[in-house]
Amino acid sequence: MTTSLAPSDERAHEPSASSAWSETWEWRVVDPVARMAVVVAVVRRPAVRRSSYLAAVLSEGRPTVAVIEHEVASPRRGLELRASGLWADHVCEEPFRHWSLGLEAFGLVLDDPDDAVRDRRGTLVPVGADLEWEDAEVLSAAGPGGVDSGYRTVGRAHGELLVGDGSFELDGSGERLHRWGSGAHLPAWTSRAVAVDDLDLGTGTVPRAPARAVADEAGGDVVEWWLDASAGSGGVALVLASRRRP
Repeated sequence: MTTSLAPSDERAHEPSASSAWSETWEWRVVDPVARMAVVVAVVRRPAVRRSSYLAAVLSEGRPTVAVIEHEVASPRRGLELRASGLWADHVCEEPFRHWSLGLEAFGLVLDDPDDAVRDRRGTLVPVGADLEWEDAEVLSAAGPGGVDSGYRTVGRAHGELLVGDGSFELDGSGERLHRWGSGAHLPAWTSRAVAVDDLDLGTGTVPRAPARAVADEAGGDVVEWWLDASAGSGGVALVLASRRRP
C-alpha cells in the first residue's frame, strides 16, 4: 500500500515498544563510467541506544573497502555519528530533494568481502567522502499496517571519494532507502527483481561478483550488495540480496 509522505518522514521516527524496532537510512551511488559504487547505511537501534554504520566502496578490478562500526552512540539530534576512527554526517538539505553526506574514517581493504562479517581482517586505509544525492522521484512508499514503513527514491548522486592516496570523482545514478519498523534492520528492497529465496550466492545461481560488499545483523541476517556488470548499455548496476548467516 502507498501513502503520502511528509517532510518529517526524512528524519528519525518515534520507535515502538518492540526491542526489535529499528530505523535504516541507506544511500547508493553507481558511476557507470568509473564502474564504481558506494553504499552507505545507518541503522538506528533505540532499544540499546546504539547505531550501526556501514560504508563500502565497490569497483571492478579493486578489492572492496569497508567501514563498519556497530557500536556507535546514537546521536541526540540529526545523523552525525562519531566513534573512534569514525566521523560521518548525513544532512537532509531539502526533504525528498537533496541530501549531503560526509565521511572521515579508517576502513579495511578486504581481500575477501566475507571477512567483513567474519574476523574483519584487512589492511587499514583512510577513507573520506563528500557526496550529494539529488532525488528525482519517490518510487515507492509503504505505509503503516505492515512490518515496516518507508520509501525509496531515485535520482542522481555525485561528489568526491578518497581511498588511501587515491581520489575519485563520482557522478551517476543515486538511490536512497529509508525504513522503520520491526523487520530486518538492513534494507530488504532491491534495485531490480531478485528471487532471494532461490538465490545461492555460494554456488553461482547469480554469479558472485568480486566487487561486492557484505554486512551482518545481530539477528543473523547477512546482506550483500554487488556490482552487476551485465547491466547492458547502462554500464553496471547495484544489486542487493539477503540470506541467513550459515
